Amino acid sequence: MKRLIIPLVSCIALPTAIQANIDPKVAEICMKAADFEGCVKSMSSSRKQDSLNISEFDDALAFFKEGSSLRALKSINSYLKKNPNSKEGYILSAMINAYNLGNFDEAISDIDNAIDIDNDYAYAHALKAEIFYFDLGGSLSKTLKYLEKGLNISPEDPYVNSIAADIQYDNGFVVLGGDTFDLSKKPKDKKALSIESFENAKKSYEKTLANINLDTYKNLLAKSSYDLDPTYLTNAFLGDTKFELYFLYKDKRERATAKKYLEEAVEHYTQAIAIAPSQEEVEKIELDRDIDLYSLDEVYLYRGNAYLWMNNKFKKACSDWKVSKKMGNEDARDKVRDC
Repeated sequence: MKRLIIPLVSCIALPTAIQANIDPKVAEICMKAADFEGCVKSMSSSRKQDSLNISEFDDALAFFKEGSSLRALKSINSYLKKNPNSKEGYILSAMINAYNLGNFDEAISDIDNAIDIDNDYAYAHALKAEIFYFDLGGSLSKTLKYLEKGLNISPEDPYVNSIAADIQYDNGFVVLGGDTFDLSKKPKDKKALSIESFENAKKSYEKTLANINLDTYKNLLAKSSYDLDPTYLTNAFLGDTKFELYFLYKDKRERATAKKYLEEAVEHYTQAIAIAPSQEEVEKIELDRDIDLYSLDEVYLYRGNAYLWMNNKFKKACSDWKVSKKMGNEDARDKVRDC
């Protein structure tokens, strides 16, 4: 009978435990408390507040992804008032300020707050480098110092390496003073620096591709703004990088290296095409976020361009350009006229 009496006593003394459908975990914790009802109220209120806090973060993230900038900022500011030590909260705030609102100085301040909370937050250092370089026009030397901090903390991190690759890829054009299609008038030292940058970009993109974990990726705040398969994007960017290196090594008359990079560029474009999101999916994200993403029509266009420089591949080039044209790519329309 005692086994029956004990729960009955509990129910008589604590009727709200049944009537209010208390969370079993809360009931278990409060069972030993002198003031059960007071404990339940306190615990339930705390758990409800935690839920509200999480909800505010999730709301901010959802608003950010759909481009509702001010609502996203309001939600994350409210979340940070209650969670001032949330490094992820400050990073999301930085992304809203930078990518949605163009408030780049505020974004840097948010990132600095995240770094103050956790100086070993590798992605925060890399994101600071990205915004400093691309959005604030910061110097490469200072940008690389920020990047170095992130890479020293986590040298194999695919997301840190992805940012490093983007910066080095862009710098390959900057040091050259233009594109790689007409290198005859470019100084040798500039071409050498450009090769160095593109080679660094290649290595970083390859590290990204080698270390991407899709489950981690899908849950990672850092990439949540895109919702595109990172292996698709990285393969496309690697195709671009190796295509640029093809022209640079061709100019140096290093034919074997140039040929290798051209063939690898086509391989990466082909892999990107195989796993690419639909054109409609990309266009929806572009419309929602008011951003320009790497779309499938561009991959077909660039693979066609690469085929053009290969022996006996003109028909394949035309085939890719026609697909790209059908998808609405204006540059491909001009190319198809030569087919």
